[in-house]
Amino acid sequence: MAQQHRDSEGKSLLVLGIIWLLGAISDRLWFALDRSVPAWDQADYLTSTLKYLQALQHPQWFSGEWWTNFWLLSTKIPPLAYILTVPFLQVFGTGGDRATLVHLLFSAILLASVYSLGVQLFNRQVGLWAAAICVLLPGLYRFRLQFLLDYPLTAAITFAFYCLTMWKASEGRRKKEEGRRKKEEGRRKKEDFPHSPDLPLSPSPTLPLSPSSFFWAIAFGISLGLSILVKHTTVLFLFTPIVWLAVGAVRQKAWGRLAQLAGSLLLSVAVFGPWAKTNWLLILTGGKRATVDSAIAEGDPALNTIDAWIYYGKHLPEHISWPLLLIPLVGLILYWRRRQESSSIFYLNSCRWLAVFWVGAYLINSFNINKDDRYGIPYLPVLSIFLAYCLTLWPSRWGRQIRWGTIGLAILAMLFHMWPLGGAFGHSLVQIISPGNSNYPYLGKEWPHREVIAEIIDREPYLQSTLGVLPSTPEINQHNLNFYGALANFQVYGRQVGTNLKEVPQDVRSLSWFVTKTGPQGSIRERIKKAQNAAVTAIEKEDKFELDKTWILPDYTNLNLYRKRVQPVEIQPLNEARSQVQLDRVTVAAKAVPGVALPVTYTWSGPWQQLQSGLVLVTWKNQQSGDIPPGQTFRILHDRAIAQGTLHPGMLEADKFAVGFRVVDRTAMLPPANIAPGTYNLQATYLNRKTGETYPINVPAVSVKIEAEPLDMRSQTEPGNEDNTDKPELDLVTQLRAMAVNLPKGLPGLEPVFEQIGRINQYDPIQDYTVQAEQALEYRLKQEPNNLELAYALAFSRVLQQNVKSSIAALEKVTQLDSKNPYAYAYLAFVHLYGWHPKAAEIALKPAIALNSNLPEIRVLNGVAELMQGNLIQAWQDLQYLKKLKI
Repeated sequence: MAQQHRDSEGKSLLVLGIIWLLGAISDRLWFALDRSVPAWDQADYLTSTLKYLQALQHPQWFSGEWWTNFWLLSTKIPPLAYILTVPFLQVFGTGGDRATLVHLLFSAILLASVYSLGVQLFNRQVGLWAAAICVLLPGLYRFRLQFLLDYPLTAAITFAFYCLTMWKASEGRRKKEEGRRKKEEGRRKKEDFPHSPDLPLSPSPTLPLSPSSFFWAIAFGISLGLSILVKHTTVLFLFTPIVWLAVGAVRQKAWGRLAQLAGSLLLSVAVFGPWAKTNWLLILTGGKRATVDSAIAEGDPALNTIDAWIYYGKHLPEHISWPLLLIPLVGLILYWRRRQESSSIFYLNSCRWLAVFWVGAYLINSFNINKDDRYGIPYLPVLSIFLAYCLTLWPSRWGRQIRWGTIGLAILAMLFHMWPLGGAFGHSLVQIISPGNSNYPYLGKEWPHREVIAEIIDREPYLQSTLGVLPSTPEINQHNLNFYGALANFQVYGRQVGTNLKEVPQDVRSLSWFVTKTGPQGSIRERIKKAQNAAVTAIEKEDKFELDKTWILPDYTNLNLYRKRVQPVEIQPLNEARSQVQLDRVTVAAKAVPGVALPVTYTWSGPWQQLQSGLVLVTWKNQQSGDIPPGQTFRILHDRAIAQGTLHPGMLEADKFAVGFRVVDRTAMLPPANIAPGTYNLQATYLNRKTGETYPINVPAVSVKIEAEPLDMRSQTEPGNEDNTDKPELDLVTQLRAMAVNLPKGLPGLEPVFEQIGRINQYDPIQDYTVQAEQALEYRLKQEPNNLELAYALAFSRVLQQNVKSSIAALEKVTQLDSKNPYAYAYLAFVHLYGWHPKAAEIALKPAIALNSNLPEIRVLNGVAELMQGNLIQAWQDLQYLKKLKI
């Protein structure tokens, strides 16, 4: 009997493997012929896999800083799917189609989980039919052919639900053991006292929890944590069965089981906690944008309408197809009508358990105001188990034919949805039995993304470039151009700009490359059409840009690549080698006024390594600084990386960098608004970002005369040249220091900062300007340890990098220098809270409360610190100040 059981199990696993293999062959054939480009989310996720591939080239497993930076690579979306893709990229190479090879792993996990659930809840026959249905569900194979997180999430949730089911089943086995023990005890008493009346059985001592229950509790905790690391919407699907089991354990007073379940949840937190702890604030703020804001923008139905609650129900025929939905249900109805005559067993408890999962997932996802048909697909595998079970309920006379006929129809529907068979007639026919969008491979002319990236690199082989993308169609958008730039060693980044009318002049000044498109512009919302039109006009009609190249797209529109006529950075190799960085020339206006950006061009030369790794600490200093009256400054700082940190080795060979290079750096500096009039001369120091080496740089004889500010210039003192498109934009380090000046003002000072940070982050996609600023300011503060303005700027640069430890150190310095300002302590407390140090935050806030106990910001932060420590009464009192916050 045992041998027969093993043979049957082996045959079932063989069939399961064949099901997986046939699905894999079908998918890979589709990918082999498809020539499409990834759309928005798909391209964004593919780029993230390349970031993790790059990070895992040289891992530092025992470095806390490395782990922090590792988790920061994906701040809003959990990274497990990206990380699991990395081995496939290492083995098979980079590219969109190769990244989807990871779906073979997720398919194996999904089919094994569905089969095992079917076996555990019903029998092997149900498990195999359920696995076959999973391969054929339109809602699954449509997303199996795209690099999205929904299919990996489906596999992860199904596996976690399987582990939870096995843990639940271990309790049933324990109860059976207890029942057998009681029967055995009764039998022995009968044998010892055959003529005595029935004696009551001795009360059963509580049996210890079985080893298998501990194993499955641990497995569930790990699988739940890993599933959340795929996507945090895991909780929407597993919340109901977890609560169901917890309530059942309380009702049965099974405290050991309840402790096991709680331990599983804590274990899951240990798995996803490091990523969540590093990014929790961005997760919360990004969550609002991804749910509330997206729901409003996309016009999703409100929760007080019936459409919100039947949304996913209406999509079931598209997700399942009519044959796989109706034929099993007819089998269930026929069984129920003839259940007295049927020899089949109705597994009521198993169906109830599946219903707990599916109904709970459906209701909670319906309650989520942001809706998309793909958000519901993780409950389809569980539904497939129920449908497979219903298929087996058909009467045995024609049940086999019905099951194979149903699967045959589903296979035909899949073929017609995946391949353009039968033309328009075939498409119309398949819509009858399987409504929904078909997903054909694109077989036409290739899109020119690689050519666009190659053209930019060919024109600027030594520079990292940011490409401003104005259209946003599924084929031409910032995400897929960014992905193809990442494939080229991250030398080109694509970013969507021209979305805010006020910021269009700054966008045009800050970027050197733009793409525009004729014809439909894609998902450009009404509120940003004016901004996009203004940006297109500035690029195509004005004389700052020239058309570099045009491509005719497969949809017969034109893609235009524009390049700035005067590049902010130019680099050429020299014929001779150089030993150190030199400043060969400086071009600057002879006169300037306070608070207005001043164009300046530096021409540097030197060896490649020093230029690429170099910061230049540039000071324009008044030679009569001793006579400067109080309240005025005597210098202009213009610290930053050479070429604004954009030097990139590209794909060039090492011997190409043996010679020296000349860099022409066109930028602008900002004379402070309180600068004293007079003549300012130039001083410069080189700082190596990697080694810390410094040396003075010989500078040409050049000076700038700062004049007293005339009345007609006072309206132009905002940094960044908002109203003047002829002047170059301030470098990003200078903009950062200009924003940091507002920090001592608290919330009123932060509002303009938040408005600008998102914008300038688009211009520097890797936010290297924050690192440049940090390193330059660290050097400056060593020379001037009591400079409050520099201390605020240093703290600001570190906070933008989300570096908790170094930010705390910088803000502690700020509180020492600005001890009478309660906002200084508020910033320190906020970073402590971000780093999950509530007690330290409470201590940091005590001086602020002593200075001004009625500041709402201070009291709210103190309330959060108290709440995180469990002091609910004090937290409630302080959090009442939320009503007074003006945000």
